[in-house]
Amino acid sequence: ALCFTGLALAMLCWIMIKIVIDGAFGNALGLIQILIGPLTLFGALALKAQAPSRNLMAGVTIYFVLSAALEILASNAYEAVASALLSRASIFDGHRGVSLFTPEPTYATISVTYFLVLAWWSGKHWGFRYGWIEPALALCLILTGSTYAGILLLALACVRWPRLMILGLLSAVVVVPSIGHVALNNDESIRAVVAISRLLSAEFRDFLPSISVIDSSLGSRLTTNAASFLTPLHSPLGLGLSCSAVPSAFNAAGFDFAFSNTVLTAVLDEGCLKPQSYVASVALGLGVLSLVFVPLLAGLTIHARGRERHKIWSPPLVLAIVMLFVQGQLSNPIPWMLIYFALSSVPEQPQPRRPARHTSHNWLAPT
Repeated sequence: ALCFTGLALAMLCWIMIKIVIDGAFGNALGLIQILIGPLTLFGALALKAQAPSRNLMAGVTIYFVLSAALEILASNAYEAVASALLSRASIFDGHRGVSLFTPEPTYATISVTYFLVLAWWSGKHWGFRYGWIEPALALCLILTGSTYAGILLLALACVRWPRLMILGLLSAVVVVPSIGHVALNNDESIRAVVAISRLLSAEFRDFLPSISVIDSSLGSRLTTNAASFLTPLHSPLGLGLSCSAVPSAFNAAGFDFAFSNTVLTAVLDEGCLKPQSYVASVALGLGVLSLVFVPLLAGLTIHARGRERHKIWSPPLVLAIVMLFVQGQLSNPIPWMLIYFALSSVPEQPQPRRPARHTSHNWLAPT
């Protein structure tokens, strides 16, 4: 608690320096959002948050399944409800996956991933009654059809089968360019294979411009994060988190191609462009201080285990790292709760809340 308080005070001092130098009170004060996620984590640790019941997880799962069914089978009805609840609603059309009453499939991916890990965590504590919960949530995750869901599933596969995934990735580096070379001369070429082949053959300095042309949506996310990560090199005090921060980062990093990306230009014309991940936001907002803030925060998180010594390198932690570095809103508490799941010890023999005659055998438990 004292270490985190010191970290928070150091950041507040940094904000005061930014206010004096820049004279922009509102923009500097916006940096306080950086502390929301860590406060969520340390608050959960202090309160020793308990796993939800399997009954509650069953209800949440049914909600997701019914939402997916409504969006796929009765898209007009779903659109009417979603448009009334959300300012921006993406509707399943056969090309994009389900959004599950979120603005777009990527947001749905983050939410479903959280509840999937939460369901696993609850099962480790209370026993795996209603064994259909995890498969149903996994199906909803696949139905989002987002690239981000593929990234998260790939990260999980790397944790579960590291050697196999390394072999697969090395094979892809060799095989995909060969297939792409053939596909480039074929009218019925596979778009994904051609895109990957072009990216692998591009020079490093041309990677971001190339991916912005091939996939403007993915390119916008990578470009925004990359420009934010480079901020400490040219702006030691950071650029803040105002709407002008990311465009300034583009200019300072020499990312002129970003202003021709269709997704980025649309956001710049109509809204406020922000970094796509927590760590990118920290780098953009704090500059050089981020090089101290992020490692120190990671150290405090590991130290938060206290006397409990157990393996924390687990699927929840890997998913949290991906969300914090790749994509996730600055104030989103989900990755921090995933870290909490990784830090929390699990009873060796979960005790069900109901009498044994009402529970099914936990097939995941050792025999």
